[in-house]
Amino acid sequence: MDLPEPVESIGAQLEAGGDIVATPDLFDAYEVFSAELSQVFVRPWLAVDHHSRLGEDNSYFRIDMGSRSVVLVRERADCLHALRNACLHAGYRICEEEDGKGNHLFCNYHAWDYALDGRLTDPVLRPDQEDRSRFRLPRYAMQVRRGLIFVDLSLAAPNPPAPGEVDVGAVPEDLGDRVVARRQRYPTTWNWKHLRQFLWHAKELAFAAGECDAAVEFGPLSFLALQGEDAVLCRLVPRFPAHTDIELVRIARPGAPATDGFHDDRIAAALRDEAAAVEAAPLTALKRPFYEWYWSALSTPVRN
Repeated sequence: MDLPEPVESIGAQLEAGGDIVATPDLFDAYEVFSAELSQVFVRPWLAVDHHSRLGEDNSYFRIDMGSRSVVLVRERADCLHALRNACLHAGYRICEEEDGKGNHLFCNYHAWDYALDGRLTDPVLRPDQEDRSRFRLPRYAMQVRRGLIFVDLSLAAPNPPAPGEVDVGAVPEDLGDRVVARRQRYPTTWNWKHLRQFLWHAKELAFAAGECDAAVEFGPLSFLALQGEDAVLCRLVPRFPAHTDIELVRIARPGAPATDGFHDDRIAAALRDEAAAVEAAPLTALKRPFYEWYWSALSTPVRN
């Protein structure tokens, strides 16, 4: 497997020992970001939200990861789908909204219409497509465990791949009975690698009180932080090499005080402080343990 030269350089420096110094391309180049999308971001499992986000029939929401976009859909309580958000005709998105409710998905480009399970129902401008049964949006494996929605973005097919095991570890048994008290998104101009090293070592930032009892990591870009009876799902959303969103979902017991949970000012201040440190030494800010994890993820095939 060929990797971009800035990534290969990291592997060589790890093998040689000593300090590791990255090149600017490791954080700026789209070829590096593309390799990360195909080899790192899609590793299972990604925890994307609480199941209450799909609490009603015909509800849906969208998740993005770089150039990859997925629509999570609920037809009914026992029938959920994770669909590739790209029309079969020209690849245009069939879902532009962040979330919504409806009995079909519609591509605005050439008006192709899809059922909520991804079946093509009306290929407008293509009346010659009489047999539509073989046209279906690719689907990803997904499952709900203890109230969390998990998606495996490593493989898509007309019939969803069989879901593998998810290690939910210390996730509370009753998390599915809790409610989403708040969702918050923090857009940043950081490369995702700097954010991952920072947040994965500062999980207490997920809570206003500044303490974290435990955390359960899911895949390379999400974790659930726990503090008493409070929980916060943290997810990184890399959009471009120099643009990564942080998404936080506070999951609390019904009636929990609104003042609990994460605090905007505290998180924003921590990001500002760390940004100054990264800007002062962007090529040496990442430590060897991060690079060891990063190189292992990039150099190991997602599926054997």
